[in-house]
Amino acid sequence: MAKQLYDYWFVQFDFPDENGKPYKSSGGKMVWNEKLKREIPEGWHCGNLFEIAKFTNGLACQKFRPKTGEKALPVIKIREMRDGFTTDTEEVTANIPDSVKVFNGDVLFSWSASLEVMLWAFGNGGLNQHIFKVTPTNDFPKSFYYFQLLDYIDVFKKMAEARKTTMGHITQDHLQQSSIAIPNDVNVAESFEVVVSPIFNQQVKLQEEIQQLTKLRDELLPLLMNGQVSVNYDLEERWGRSLDRLAPHHYFFIKFCRIASCSWVRRCCWRCSSAWRSMASS
Repeated sequence: MAKQLYDYWFVQFDFPDENGKPYKSSGGKMVWNEKLKREIPEGWHCGNLFEIAKFTNGLACQKFRPKTGEKALPVIKIREMRDGFTTDTEEVTANIPDSVKVFNGDVLFSWSASLEVMLWAFGNGGLNQHIFKVTPTNDFPKSFYYFQLLDYIDVFKKMAEARKTTMGHITQDHLQQSSIAIPNDVNVAESFEVVVSPIFNQQVKLQEEIQQLTKLRDELLPLLMNGQVSVNYDLEERWGRSLDRLAPHHYFFIKFCRIASCSWVRRCCWRCSSAWRSMASS
């Protein structure tokens, strides 16, 4: 939904005008831009991704291992962007610059080998090299530079393929050479942020809850299979509150129920399924 709205506002240029009507469809003035080879709204210009965002590369984290007794952060590599933190995830000292610390909701862009853009939601970590942390500049909000970068990723992939190397990558020079349509008035982007930021926040929240559910699954299944807990008493006593708190947002327990034949888990599944269907139809 958020991507469709972005396309409507910033690709088709039907963002709300001063009367709340779609700009281009309502006769808003368009001006030909030679560099972009297309018409853009009057009062917009052709700029690059550096104009709307800052790109900070991660560290060579192997040089910053935590010392004995020192606080540590899990290292975010391209693998973690795909799978989140695992038992194989490395650690880096927590005493790294704030600019390369990553928190839920941050935008990450892997620029080497695998070119991907994502909204991070796997917990606090330290950023490894070959990944940019993308932050705002010139007051442009996160939703605007996230979708602009996501929209440009296919161009970057073609550029990487054209290099004909075993590991295509994107440099800051490529970012500097990018060409995008940018409104002179940041208010358009800020209005878009107001609409889509709740969607971003919900996306991060759901991912956090999925991780908690996955952790519960990994703890419960071995105990159930080894007969170390009673499905009718120990589960509800030990994990009931956590499951009841998380269940309304996920259908994960439907799969879990097929493995653990438990009437209490089935009740959670029914609540999950009903709540999920209700959210999807709203």
